[in-house]
Amino acid sequence: MSTIKLPSIFSSGMVMQAQKSVAIWGYIADNNHSDKKTKKTIISVAFLGKTYTAEPDMEGTWRVALDPAQAGGPYMMRIGCGAESGDSSLVIDDVYIGDVFLCAGQSNMELQMERLKDDCPEEWALESHPVIRELRFPYATNFSSPQDDTAQAVWKQASRETLGDFSGTAYFFAKKWSEIHHIPVGLIIAAVGGATIECFMSKETLRAVHSHGTELASYADRLADAAYADALIAENARETGAWDALVSRSRDPLAGDKHFLSGQWTDSGSIALPGRFAEQSADFKDFQGVAYFKRNFMVRAEDAGKKANLWLGTIVDSDAAFVNGKYIGETGYRYPPRKYAIPQGLLREGKNAIVLRVVCNSGLGEVTLDKPFAVFFGTAAGSAKTDLPSDNIDLTGEWRYKITLKTVARPANFFIHWQPSGLYNALIAPALRLPLRAALWYQGESNANTMEDAREYKTLLEAMIKEWRGKAGAENLPFVIAGLPVFGSAEDPLRPLWATLRKSQEAVASTARRTAMTDCYDLGEWNDLHPVNKRGIGERLFIAAQTVV
Repeated sequence: MSTIKLPSIFSSGMVMQAQKSVAIWGYIADNNHSDKKTKKTIISVAFLGKTYTAEPDMEGTWRVALDPAQAGGPYMMRIGCGAESGDSSLVIDDVYIGDVFLCAGQSNMELQMERLKDDCPEEWALESHPVIRELRFPYATNFSSPQDDTAQAVWKQASRETLGDFSGTAYFFAKKWSEIHHIPVGLIIAAVGGATIECFMSKETLRAVHSHGTELASYADRLADAAYADALIAENARETGAWDALVSRSRDPLAGDKHFLSGQWTDSGSIALPGRFAEQSADFKDFQGVAYFKRNFMVRAEDAGKKANLWLGTIVDSDAAFVNGKYIGETGYRYPPRKYAIPQGLLREGKNAIVLRVVCNSGLGEVTLDKPFAVFFGTAAGSAKTDLPSDNIDLTGEWRYKITLKTVARPANFFIHWQPSGLYNALIAPALRLPLRAALWYQGESNANTMEDAREYKTLLEAMIKEWRGKAGAENLPFVIAGLPVFGSAEDPLRPLWATLRKSQEAVASTARRTAMTDCYDLGEWNDLHPVNKRGIGERLFIAAQTVV
């Protein structure tokens, strides 16, 4: 019996590009498929009233090319495998034909709608969503060669139940595209937080254009040795794991002390929050370790016992929050906004206490300025520059602190998916085997480390676009760049670096054919690497795409 195996991109709920020939490929699992003398296996693909056939090669790989079709759906595709010893078939249902977009980049392309729920609750209130499907590629790397398949992924239809999983940027782009063009939209998400542009380029292209290309490509070659890569990962896990264990709550006797967590302790001093710790107290100069912060607040009689929300902006680097001695939530890294629910029955009339346990990794501890920092009842309008309910309990001002552990800086993480060429081979190459309407690119933050890097970005982006088009066999594949928004205070040294990288983006968009760029400068937040106005960014990507698609 021959068994058909397909890449995860060919599964129920998929969207295929309209008006282009779409290749369907797969594999035959059969111990005897190469024995041509005893058996001949034929693959048949039935779709839209036509049947296409192919014979697997000696390795069991097969491919058929479907005729171009108009937008529509849902349809069903049947793939059969016939042979003398038996046959098998599989059915792919709920197939749509529409426009398919590759959405790649780093965390701002990856960032999911769930993070934006407080800013756009109306998207969850929709009775029905347009036909928008997302295929999110899981993190995967390959340092040997381009792949034609990905790790398992599942097509999802946008709905109230699934919307939180969708890329915010890509969803708002697709929603606008669907509204204007009245066509199903497929989104292939190949985005990895923190990844540099070098991760999305082949070793050959890096050698040809990068100032350190030979070195990067040689390093990627070494990573192709699984034993070498595993050793690096294991060593880093030991180093970071030892540090994390040192500061963990499980090893902190005070983290389980109800009296301590209720704020019943003698403090070391006070600072104002939000703010940077080291700017206010010498105790926090080059501080790495664990510190506790406490503050009392008053609750009116009519609010006692009610459910409430505790919003604390973002905290560098991680935290756990306690109200009246009861744990209510924690966040393990610096970027997500702290939004903790205070359960019913916990707040009492009169004085209540908040205690924060904060872990600082590298001497940069802070509670971010200009973010919601309050206890409130009911709902808020958003989370960036939010108008909280008028009766919110403001927590800004003096907090008492106690440092319980000082140690060395935490070792840097080694992420295998941040290494050169790994994402190109594992994520981009498989996606480029599919006909696409356009590629959307939201990346650059991780390349703005030095002025030299920011300037070289132009050369790298030009080369990457050329490579993707060549791999896709589409010299005119439209390419749309999300311009970096504002980030950092006026005095932040990142400001000129981001400005220079933005100029590199603009230079590519102004010279490369069928390439466009959004201006998103005003949609950023000076104090947040991940601005929440993804609706604005997605809709501006739509406007830019209209000029090149």
